[in-house]
Amino acid sequence: MLTARRHAATVVSAFILSAGIAVVGSAVAQAAPEIPAGSSATGIPSVPVGTDTEVTFESRDMTFYGSLRTPTNIPNADIAVLLLPGSGPTDRNGNQANQMVFPNTLSYLADELAMRGIASLRFDKFGSGRSGLIDSAPDSLEYGFEMQVEDASAAFDSLGELTGTSAARTVVLGHSEGALTALVLQQRKQAPGVGLGLLQPLSQRYLDLLSDQINVSLEGSVQSGQLPEADAEAVRSSLARTVRSLRENGIVPADQHPLLESVGFTPSNERFLTEADRYEPADLAAELPDSLPVIVTCSEKDLNVDCGQVQRLSSAVAPEALTFAQLTSANHGLGEIGPLAPGQLDAIAPLPLSREFTQSLTDWLDLIRHR
Repeated sequence: MLTARRHAATVVSAFILSAGIAVVGSAVAQAAPEIPAGSSATGIPSVPVGTDTEVTFESRDMTFYGSLRTPTNIPNADIAVLLLPGSGPTDRNGNQANQMVFPNTLSYLADELAMRGIASLRFDKFGSGRSGLIDSAPDSLEYGFEMQVEDASAAFDSLGELTGTSAARTVVLGHSEGALTALVLQQRKQAPGVGLGLLQPLSQRYLDLLSDQINVSLEGSVQSGQLPEADAEAVRSSLARTVRSLRENGIVPADQHPLLESVGFTPSNERFLTEADRYEPADLAAELPDSLPVIVTCSEKDLNVDCGQVQRLSSAVAPEALTFAQLTSANHGLGEIGPLAPGQLDAIAPLPLSREFTQSLTDWLDLIRHR
């Protein structure tokens, strides 16, 4: 057994901030330092609802670290929830310390669940928090999307062992890229469970989403005068060629535009990008059992995934199984920004969860917990 250590991680981030070419997560990122219990990654003391217990589980001969949140003085709801994080080296709280991104999304979700008597497990992804890399050169390690699904599957099994909750009474909530992980996990487990949550989900093929985000960012840079149109067109042309090469050969061209490397198109990410891009989220959603309740969320103020993309995914879910929540004041991390325009700063701050979202989640949980 190899215990994970904190070294450089080779992890791609799929989400580009649309106000310019800037990456939320890094292609080669330093894993975050350990965060003491009772503190947020920002260093601000926090008072979690319920009790956080440090737990470990094994996946791929490595030790992964996480937190089991159990309700305090509230009757147990007889269901348990696995929380799956978004792209990049995202820790158990939903943060990326290496990029100074601290939305705290998963920790706040654990709070909401505990207030309703529901236990949850969240964990440091490979390359984040305490689940760093083994003591090897990062270039010698190939990290793929299938490994990410394998790690999520091990966490799912661990949640059952820790809480005594059966697979049939387990909910998986996947945020952003974690929604794709949740869909593939559902396909692999072939166990309907009691509910599935796709929160601000990655809703089209991986490389298509990356391409859309980069093209939007290029257009914004051109309109603001930060980038000449000719330079933007050179990036677009190179991007199309890189996507084609990854899909046909699984290789990032050595002569691609240098900007593409800065947003994750690197040889070390070839495996992850190629494996993740094989999945069409809407096809996976169409395969879900009609009996499985699914909540899908989007927000009009999400800069990373728009509601049109998400509705294409949600329309593939059986109507009788679907709860669709179109939010008006949440950012991509489900933070409440109210009447403010979304931007880069609100994406990195630990804002409270959107009131619209928490109400939608509560109503859905009330629906499924009594099934």
